[in-house]
Amino acid sequence: MLRNAFLTAVILVPTAGYAAEVDCGASANQMDANVCTAQEFDRADAELNRRYATLRSKLDENGRRNLVAAERAWIAFRDSECNLRTGFNTLTPDDNGSIAPMLLGACKITLTRQRIQDLAAQIKCPGGDLSCSP
Repeated sequence: MLRNAFLTAVILVPTAGYAAEVDCGASANQMDANVCTAQEFDRADAELNRRYATLRSKLDENGRRNLVAAERAWIAFRDSECNLRTGFNTLTPDDNGSIAPMLLGACKITLTRQRIQDLAAQIKCPGGDLSCSP
C-alpha cells in the first residue's frame, strides 16, 4: 500500500501545478488525461470516505473494528486487482509507460464506485441486521 502511494506521489507530483490548467473536457495529451483521471479518482475517493464515515458512525465498537479491517483489505485488493487488470509492472514501474497512471486510475475509479455502492447498502443494513434488505 505504501509502495503504491509512493508511486502515485512520484507520478502526480510533477503535474500538481499543471492540474489547474487542464481542461478535462478537451484533454489533448497523455499528461492531461492522467491529471483528469487523478482528479476524478480524488472525487470518487472523497465520496467513498463520506460513505465510510457515515457507516462508521452507525456501528458499535465491534462493527467499527470489522469495518476498519474490511476497508484495509479492500484497499489492498483494489490496488492488486488494478495492477492485475492493467498489467502494471510493480517490480520496474518505470517500464509501465506514460499511460499507466490513467489506466490504474480508471480501474481504481471503477472499483471505488462499486465500493461506494457496497457501503451504501451497509448504511441501510448494518452488519447483523438480517431483517433488512438492501
